[in-house]
Amino acid sequence: MRMKQSQWFLSIILIMVSSLVLDACSYSVQVLSTPSFAPPTVTLMSASASQTPVPSPTAFVSATPTLISIRADTLSMLENVQTFEMGDTVRSVAFTPDGTVLAAAGGNTGDFAIHLWNIVDNQIVGILGGHSGIIWDVAFSPDGQMLASVSSDGQARVWDWRTGDVLKIWNFPGQVVSVGFSPDGQTLAVGGVDESKNQVQNAAVWTFAVGSWSPIFKLPEYLDVTALAYSPDSRWLVGGGTSRNVQVWHTDSGTSQFTLSHAHQVSQVDISPDSSTVAAATCLTVVSNECTEGGVWLWNLPTGKLMKQKLTGFPNVVESLAFAADGSALIVGSRDGTLRIYDTADYQPRFETIAPGGISTLAVSPEGGWFATGNTNGEVSLWKIVYHP
Repeated sequence: MRMKQSQWFLSIILIMVSSLVLDACSYSVQVLSTPSFAPPTVTLMSASASQTPVPSPTAFVSATPTLISIRADTLSMLENVQTFEMGDTVRSVAFTPDGTVLAAAGGNTGDFAIHLWNIVDNQIVGILGGHSGIIWDVAFSPDGQMLASVSSDGQARVWDWRTGDVLKIWNFPGQVVSVGFSPDGQTLAVGGVDESKNQVQNAAVWTFAVGSWSPIFKLPEYLDVTALAYSPDSRWLVGGGTSRNVQVWHTDSGTSQFTLSHAHQVSQVDISPDSSTVAAATCLTVVSNECTEGGVWLWNLPTGKLMKQKLTGFPNVVESLAFAADGSALIVGSRDGTLRIYDTADYQPRFETIAPGGISTLAVSPEGGWFATGNTNGEVSLWKIVYHP
């Protein structure tokens, strides 16, 4: 009996040590003129409470599971572990900073709501209603207290997502399609169309002070702003996309430092955790107005220069991408469903699969243990590293 107990105890120790060892493994530019600093021309409105309430904050209390970080050296254990259902196309997904709650939103002809899931308990915990058009983007604040959303109805909203209360509503001249909080939590950026009639030529990024919601800068762009990202150090704001250009603005002055010019429209951008690299999701080759090859352009953020290597070989336009939390991997998804993950040490692919229904959006949890993909079938898939002893 003692021998069996010893063997059992030794097995437990070996499994614990193996898990700890696994988790310990690591691994020509145009300068633009300074924009006008006149306050944004949007109309600021009082908040309303017409949306569907969510459960009380106690409903979100749950223990965070122990997760193995998604890194370049753990990708062989990556699995699709959960799927949630929405009523229409998924346009955006976002995690709370602690990685326990996932927000997803979108729509096409209906389901213009934000769905909230507790991914630890695999349960839906709330639905935020109030937008009357496609919700193009959602983003949590760095402290996890607020959720911002932007829509084709011309509204940007800031929510207390736990109570369902709307903290602020802005009405813009046209649709707004991108939104993000600065990592320091001080600023909110909204990108979209700046004219109600001549929407082809006019777009902008508006920035606001978090809390007071007073306007800071209006940064001019063209066509629409599908791509928007703050650098992790909060020094830079990168935005643009539909014009094929992506501008790099100083967040403290609103001046444009670089213009990153692409051959085709940019769907999304992300910036590496060390603020050194901008990855741009785009199409590389167009034939008869159809994208026949998607890819990723990589830019050096401090210099604004294109890096030599482009990531190629996707059968359709790359819709979305995100760096892993530790920067060791770049996760890329294309419209046809190709999900490919690159090791950022050499930008060679280390993982590839096909996600049914295509990939319309993806996001990595800030703590690094999850990422989520969404598709046009209204499905949200969760991915994580699963260790099988």
